[in-house]
Amino acid sequence: MELIRLRGIPAAPGIASGEAFVSARPAFSSRRETIPARRVKAEQARLARAIKLTRRQLALLRSKIRKEVGEEHAVIFDAHLLILGDRSLLASLDKIIVAERVRSEWALTQVNANYRRLFESLKDEYFRQRHLDISDVLSRIYKNLGRKRERRDASKRPKILVAHDLLPSEAAGLLGRGKTMGVALDMGGATSHTAILARSLSIPAVVGLHDITGKVKNGDQMIVDGTEGEIIINPPPAILKEYESKKVRYDGYQRELRSTARLSSQTLDGFRFRPMANIELPEEVSQALSLGAEGIGLFRSEFLYLRSASLPDEEEHYQIYSQLARAAYPAPVSIRTIDVGGEKALPKLHVEQEPNPALGLRAIRLSLKNPDVFRTQLRAILRASALGNVNLLIPMITEVEEVGEVKAMIEEVKGDLRSRRVKFDDKIPLGVMIEVPAAAAIADLLVKEVDFISIGTNDLIQYYLAVDRSNEFVAHLYKPLHPSVLRLLKFIIDKADGAGCRVAVCGEMAAEPLSGLVLLGLGLREFSMNPIFIPRIKKVLRSVERRFVQRIIGQALGLRTAQDVEEFVIEKILARHPRAFLLSGGE
Repeated sequence: MELIRLRGIPAAPGIASGEAFVSARPAFSSRRETIPARRVKAEQARLARAIKLTRRQLALLRSKIRKEVGEEHAVIFDAHLLILGDRSLLASLDKIIVAERVRSEWALTQVNANYRRLFESLKDEYFRQRHLDISDVLSRIYKNLGRKRERRDASKRPKILVAHDLLPSEAAGLLGRGKTMGVALDMGGATSHTAILARSLSIPAVVGLHDITGKVKNGDQMIVDGTEGEIIINPPPAILKEYESKKVRYDGYQRELRSTARLSSQTLDGFRFRPMANIELPEEVSQALSLGAEGIGLFRSEFLYLRSASLPDEEEHYQIYSQLARAAYPAPVSIRTIDVGGEKALPKLHVEQEPNPALGLRAIRLSLKNPDVFRTQLRAILRASALGNVNLLIPMITEVEEVGEVKAMIEEVKGDLRSRRVKFDDKIPLGVMIEVPAAAAIADLLVKEVDFISIGTNDLIQYYLAVDRSNEFVAHLYKPLHPSVLRLLKFIIDKADGAGCRVAVCGEMAAEPLSGLVLLGLGLREFSMNPIFIPRIKKVLRSVERRFVQRIIGQALGLRTAQDVEEFVIEKILARHPRAFLLSGGE
């Protein structure tokens, strides 16, 4: 048999080898079947029965996954139950059945297509992936209308799961303990629910392979290298032996890494740093804390808006935020106000198409233009702050005047809550995101206006270097270690420290070992990231002396290129701390 090697996106680290199982999923209907007017009510009742069955199945699935693999992995079904309860979404299905006199299958197909178009218009890959949640719920309703279920593998032996894509509920079922040893998908990204679940369950996964389903058949032998993003089909014995040895080394490293999560967050010379978590659902808190997070550095509130066909009301906001605050207590949580608009479209706010959405009406600009919507969110956050561990974080600030407008609105909302005798934290800390060069340049002014700042390095670097990292033609120019970027970050951190203002980094730089060491050397204390990366960063930062790293980074600031910086830092730190970069099982 022919040896085939494929490269994709490394979604969950680790190595697995075994037999392939190719999974197939029925698609939505492409046929528009009309019905007589007299059958419309019966069709609505048929849809209602499928929805009721779906609700029962999701509740049972949530309970099963919670029992088998833990509460933190069952969280997705809370979101799915909320989607299923979205009155606007369900009304849109009914409306199509009544207006067009069609079967439910066609209504589900049309609504799914509408949401797909909306989410595919988003530039942010993380939020593009969230369409799968809605598609998952609609697909489950579709199946419950009476279609046959897909074929499953009857064998009890763990397999390498190969599929075009996986909906979240499919991922939860198929990746359950003992069923799957590795995953290879045509589609998907590193932030899809399949990738997140695979990482949480320590199942190696590679996604974005384009045509893996066309190259593999059931029973083929495969190797999945989720660390390097490589798939090997029909490997010869010599390659199998090589990867078995690599797996032993990697598994040993992972055991060591997990034990690091419970250790104190301090460098060899006693400097205390603070690992924090970036999350989007309250149920993710327990996993984040178990992985060593000392709080929630960034809670993305956008999903409340993007999951629904209508704007969430104050009570919907409050239920999520209060659950988050209780789950994390007494650890702090920073709730970022809505960061949509531009490429993260919200038709319900009637945001018009813009020629350059990345520079348009988004984040705080959109909130200030829709004050009633903003007040609704602020009231809910303030109500949830009664426990005393909630911080309020404002995205994409570009000028001091915006901070003034936000403060005035906060005081207005506080007055409203006081008049109704509603409890809240009157001294709730206010922070702003530093994501655009304008905000970075006036960091010395902004730190006097707020209690903390959070540097969003993903956007800041893109704006600063004028590089779209998702554009394959210029992505190679996106360089977090560019000397100009490091000087800018140094300026921001120094100004915050000088004003006694807390500062964090919540972009991908905080989760990458070399960049994390550079940030430590620039004076950063607070690192906020996807929870799964916290043990890795703790291990790296605990392996070095902060004073030594500061001296090295001080010298690196005078170098000419990003490559010079990378080579210099690695060489100097390895000479003093040879274990600092041992991140792949000793290799």
